[in-house]
Amino acid sequence: MPAKETGAENDRKPVTFSPQQIADIAAWVQSLGGGPTVPDASQVSAGSADTALGEVLFSANCSQCHNAGGSGGALTYGKTAPSLVASTPTQIYEAMVTGPEAMPVFGDGTITPQEKRDIIAYITSTRAETNPGGFSLGRIGTVTEGIVAWLGGLGFLVLIALWLTARRKDPVVGPDHHAEAGDH
Repeated sequence: MPAKETGAENDRKPVTFSPQQIADIAAWVQSLGGGPTVPDASQVSAGSADTALGEVLFSANCSQCHNAGGSGGALTYGKTAPSLVASTPTQIYEAMVTGPEAMPVFGDGTITPQEKRDIIAYITSTRAETNPGGFSLGRIGTVTEGIVAWLGGLGFLVLIALWLTARRKDPVVGPDHHAEAGDH
């Protein structure tokens, strides 16, 4: 902020302010009134979180836009849901309570603070897991990885068929003609 140009949404950029400057800006904005406060460490702590419940809640409320692995995805009107790979627990919690861009607001009546911690714990735990599908492909999911593998296999079979047919280039010799070394 401020955005250099308008568009569907702004890309994530490197942080240019120190943590203290960010806290000062947030405190000033909060002093203007309204809106939720920045969550403290106890609100985003994954200590008592249930990652299994977090996965269920993430699948039901978040994966439609952010994808099953939190890698983000395309939305309507040129917008995208951001990847959650680089998001901090505080940023995830803040997004749930403020609903930035096209994201809905998930107030405490919709998703309780404990459920928010469960979702955060699930998101952060998936970052450390190895991808069970093999190649990462952005952790998009097993269906996409299967399609890529299927298309790759099909392409390989087409190449083998082309190679086999290209090897057979001798002219067909009829029964009346005998191909000899000097015939043209």
